[in-house]
Amino acid sequence: MLNLCLTDAVRRTVSIIVLIFFLAADLIFFHPSAVSAFSVKEEREYGEKMLAVIRKEFKLVDELDVSQYVNELGDSILADAGPQFFDYHFYVIDDKEFNAFASPSGLIFFHSGIITAMDNEGEFVSVMAHECGHVISRHIADRIEKSTKLTAGTLAMMLAGIALGGGALSQALVTGGMATGAAMSLAYTRQDEEEADRISFNLMESQHRDPKDMLSMLNKMYKESKIRMGNIPPYLLTHPQPRLRMGYVEDLIHVKGFSQYRHFDQFAFRRMQTRVASLTIEVQKLYAKYRKELREATDEDTKAMALYGLALADMSTGNNEKAVEKMRAVILHYPDKPILLTDLGVIYLQAGQRETALMYLEDARNKDPGNWYGTFNLALALQQTGDDKRAEALYKQVLGTSVDYPKAYFQLAQIQAKKGNQALSHLNLGKSFYYEGNFDTSIFHLKKALDLSTSESSREEITDLLEKIKKIQRDI
Repeated sequence: MLNLCLTDAVRRTVSIIVLIFFLAADLIFFHPSAVSAFSVKEEREYGEKMLAVIRKEFKLVDELDVSQYVNELGDSILADAGPQFFDYHFYVIDDKEFNAFASPSGLIFFHSGIITAMDNEGEFVSVMAHECGHVISRHIADRIEKSTKLTAGTLAMMLAGIALGGGALSQALVTGGMATGAAMSLAYTRQDEEEADRISFNLMESQHRDPKDMLSMLNKMYKESKIRMGNIPPYLLTHPQPRLRMGYVEDLIHVKGFSQYRHFDQFAFRRMQTRVASLTIEVQKLYAKYRKELREATDEDTKAMALYGLALADMSTGNNEKAVEKMRAVILHYPDKPILLTDLGVIYLQAGQRETALMYLEDARNKDPGNWYGTFNLALALQQTGDDKRAEALYKQVLGTSVDYPKAYFQLAQIQAKKGNQALSHLNLGKSFYYEGNFDTSIFHLKKALDLSTSESSREEITDLLEKIKKIQRDI
C-alpha cells in the first residue's frame, strides 16, 4: 500500500488511476480470457478518454504554432509508414521531466523537458518515430493482451505512473504496479524496443535523415540515467536499456553502410523549441539561458535564436519595446521566415498598437496562408479593430484544421454573443471549456445552449457532447 499525501499531484494521479481502472476493468472483467480482446475499436475509445483526462489533469502547451509544427512533422514521418489503424495526434505537455510516451490509438505526448534537451530536429524525429513504432506495432495493446496475470489495479497503477511522467509519485506508481503484477510490466521488452528502433531507423532512412541522431538521443537518455542514479527518469522506466539500444542502432547503421543524407533546415525546430521553453520555463531562467547562449554562440544562427528567446522573455514581462527591437534583429537574420512577422505582430498587438499589428499579421498571412498561428492572431487583431465578420471566417478556418483549439472557440463565442446568437455563443463556450478539460463549466454552457437552441442539428450535437462528457465523468 502506498502512503501518499493529498497534494495536487496525488489528486491528478488518483483521477487518472480511477479512469484507467475502469478502462482496465472493462477489458478484463468482460472478457473471459483476461484482456485478449483489446481490439482496435477499444483502443480508439481508450485513447479518446485518455486524452480527455490528460487535458483535465495536465497543462498542455496548447499553442497553434507548436501544435502545427509537431503534428506536421509527425505526419511527414508517417507518410512513409503505410496505412495505419489510427489517426495520429501529437501533443506537448508542460512538464520539465525527460519524458515522452505513446498512448494506445495513436496519441503521442512529449514533455517539454525532453524537447528542451534536444540539439536538433533529427533527435526529435528519432524519438517521434520510435514512439510511432510502438503504436504501429501495438506494443501497449500487445503487452496487455499477453499478460494473463494482469489485474485492473495493476494496469491502472502502471499506466497512471507512465502518464504522470515524473517524480517520486510517478515512479512509486510504476514500481508498485510492477510489484503487484509480479511477472508483468508495461515497460517495453527488449524485442519491443528493437522493433520500434528498427521502424524508427527505416522511417528516418526513408526521409534521408541521418540515423546517427538516434544514437545521440540515446546517449542523452543514458547520461540522464547516470545523472539521476537511483531516481530513474520516467522515460527509462518504460524504454529500458539505452546502452543496449545504442548497440542495436549501431549495428543497423553498420549493416546499411555509407549513405548520403539530406541537410535539414533547423529553423522551424529551433523556433518551436524556443517557444516551448518560453511557455514552460520561469522568465528569469529564460533570461539567464539565452544571455548565456548569446555570449557563447559561435555561429550567427545560434545568436539569432538566442536573441529570439530574449525577445519572447521581454514580451512575457511586458517590455514590448525591447521585444520589438530584438524581434526585428531576428527578422533581419531570417528575412524569408514569415512566422517571425506573426511574432512581431503579436508583440504589437500586446502593446495595444493594433494597426501596426494588423499590418504585420496581414503580411505574414499573405506570405504563408496555411499557418494556423498566423491565421488565428490575424483574426484576433481584426476582432479587436472591429472587423468581426472577417475574424469569424478566419477562426472557422483555424477550427477546420485544428478542431480542438479552445481559444478559437472562445473568440467565436464572443462574436456570436455580440451578434445576439446566445445559443451558438454558449455552444462555442461549451466546446472551449471541454477542450480545456474544464468539464463542469463546459456542461453549464452546453445546457444553456440546449435550452436556447431551436436547430435540430445543433441540439443533436450538444446532446452528443453532453453524453460524452458525462460518460468521462462517470469513469473518473
